[in-house]
Amino acid sequence: MSLNSLAICIIGLIALCGLALSAYSAKAAAGRQAHLRRLRESPQYQQFHEKMAALRRYDIDQIRIESSGVTVTSVCPAHSLLLFPFKQNGNCKRNDTCTMLYAELIAQDFPLFAQRSAYKISRYNVWRTNGKPEVAYAFVMRRGYKDFLLAERCPSQLRIY
Repeated sequence: MSLNSLAICIIGLIALCGLALSAYSAKAAAGRQAHLRRLRESPQYQQFHEKMAALRRYDIDQIRIESSGVTVTSVCPAHSLLLFPFKQNGNCKRNDTCTMLYAELIAQDFPLFAQRSAYKISRYNVWRTNGKPEVAYAFVMRRGYKDFLLAERCPSQLRIY
């Protein structure tokens, strides 16, 4: 076998691997979209979406999505606006995939949280008492955007030096 035919075989194998990876990626993306669609149509997410839509008039500082539920806190005054536990709203405990899908749907359905200049999404682990980590996500308002909102809402704040 000459070097030219060996090179052609290697190029062919690489091309086949590329096609296989492309097909796998397309199938995985279609499955993910189907999961998102099913979750969006579920009664639990519909209920959550209604509650989130009712919070549009508030400045939201953080949204934490954990396997136990979703917590939404406001900027000023800093307090919890929404506690949406999954157990009381239809399901016991969600897995890491469902937590990720909730984070994706929040970013899609509420575009403000997907803006990089306003919010940062981060992934973190929550260590439970049994020693197992659970993946959680947080949308956290960026400091610059928070300062802008506070200056806009309360232009004449008393400053003590």
